[in-house]
Amino acid sequence: MPHTDHTHRLDIDLIPAHTGTTPFGTCYQQCVANLAAWYGLPDAEDVLVTTWGFGWDGGSVLRDGDRWVTAAARLYGLPLRERRFGSYEELRALEKAELAAGRPLAAAVDAYWLPSEYEGVEHLAHCVLLTGRDADGVTIVDPMNRPEPVRYPEERWRTLRSADAADGFRTFLLSGGPTRKPSAHDLARAVSEDRRTHHERDTAALAAYIEACDAAEAGTLDVSGAAAERHFLGRLLRHLADELPQLEPVAVEAASLTRRWYLVHTLSRESGGSPEGRRRLVRMLRDLQGREERLAAHVDEAVAALGA
Repeated sequence: MPHTDHTHRLDIDLIPAHTGTTPFGTCYQQCVANLAAWYGLPDAEDVLVTTWGFGWDGGSVLRDGDRWVTAAARLYGLPLRERRFGSYEELRALEKAELAAGRPLAAAVDAYWLPSEYEGVEHLAHCVLLTGRDADGVTIVDPMNRPEPVRYPEERWRTLRSADAADGFRTFLLSGGPTRKPSAHDLARAVSEDRRTHHERDTAALAAYIEACDAAEAGTLDVSGAAAERHFLGRLLRHLADELPQLEPVAVEAASLTRRWYLVHTLSRESGGSPEGRRRLVRMLRDLQGREERLAAHVDEAVAALGA
């Protein structure tokens, strides 16, 4: 619940349910899961993400399928939205309105300016929870690095939010709790249906990314977005396997796939983008391409075997 202190600062009491270091690129889902948990979604970090795809717009970054927010909103009846803004002034007005209404939000920032292993070292996207604001600054909670309220002055917050790494003031808004309670069968079917619906687009994006990586002579790759989505796929399947043991084999396979995606990401960062390292990474990407197809077939078979 919101409370106001003697300085008339409005803060929202939000103790994150999901904290601690999670794999590279998962901070967005971790923060949104904390919002959903605060509003009453059980096991939010395990069940939030039911999608599994790829997105690529050119360049070195392979994204996830960009569908997990809309899928969560639909499946759970969550009033969940993702937004970007054209200016800090527009963003600031939105933040003030949301917090005044008692609604915390998840905010993309630049990790370079926050206490973490990247502070003062590297400009990277990160996500935190915004829980308070007044004329002098903001109160944030960083579930991954510092899961407690911390104050930042307004100008520092402007720097954090305006950086290129914050991706157009990327923001996640949630205004209420779940209105639907899908069963384990419903969630398993949702994973399979999402994959089949978007299979052609996803496989084309991955294939184009691999060919572009193969054509370039050097440079680092960023597959953390794809790896993060598979991390949550594995968590979901593991969670569902507690009730539906038929899903245990695909949960294990998804976890293995996740580790391989993160290995590619780690090796790319450590290699510095050398030609020799890049050729090895392309070979690993082609292997992952095949593993993705095999897991997709196995998930479809497992879900079909569940029946009604």
